[in-house]
Amino acid sequence: MSNTVNLGASGDGVYIVQQGKVVEVLEPKEYGQDSIQWQHGKVFEVSESKRRRVGSIKK
Repeated sequence: MSNTVNLGASGDGVYIVQQGKVVEVLEPKEYGQDSIQWQHGKVFEVSESKRRRVGSIKK
């Protein structure tokens, strides 16, 4: 089995591959944090956090 996955013209992000197939794409956010949990050597769960800026924007 090859360790190479051809994503073609896919954009930025984190691609979770299981058994040679892309099963999840985590796309970049303006602000935030994602945490990946592993179980038995495979991705089990993804926790996503999102930030939102409030208040006035400095110029």
